[in-house]
Amino acid sequence: MNRPPSYCPYCASPVTPVGTPVVESVDETTAYRCEECDDFVFYNPTPGGSAIVLDGDSVLLVEDFRTPGEWKLPSGRMELGESPREGVARELEEETGLAVDPHALVYVCDESGEPAPGQYMVGIDYAIRRADTTGTLAAGSDATDARFFTPDEFEASEHVIKDTHVDRFGTDSVSWLVDEAKNALDG
Repeated sequence: MNRPPSYCPYCASPVTPVGTPVVESVDETTAYRCEECDDFVFYNPTPGGSAIVLDGDSVLLVEDFRTPGEWKLPSGRMELGESPREGVARELEEETGLAVDPHALVYVCDESGEPAPGQYMVGIDYAIRRADTTGTLAAGSDATDARFFTPDEFEASEHVIKDTHVDRFGTDSVSWLVDEAKNALDG
């Protein structure tokens, strides 16, 4: 469940919170119990991730269709049956037209957060060089634009990094993204 459950998914009876919050920053308990079928229901984060695609000193960003003027890494949630790398590769292709072998993605970092109130997510982020992708760069159905920026180009523009990315990474620095990806790829 990605939201606190009210009812048991097995028998539809009401559930009761069990215990206290596990993480200080999260007010809600993460475990619920159904008295009717004597089973637990858990309030868990959904997994997601991002692709940091580098072309020299430039990083690929997409303009989010929900918030024009705000830019982010190609990213999204994993779908049923996908590994984190497969989900990130699919999201990259859906948002930018660029395809990549999921096994070629290099781990950069992971984080957890609350991109929407009461909706928790765990992000796993990977890097890849543009030369290791195929396809023609074009904004997909859930992006209004997709392009490479150097940190200086982005900083000089009127664009901003999407708030959810600032929350995830703790910074709006495009330089930081480029450096983290380079460290992972060169590591």
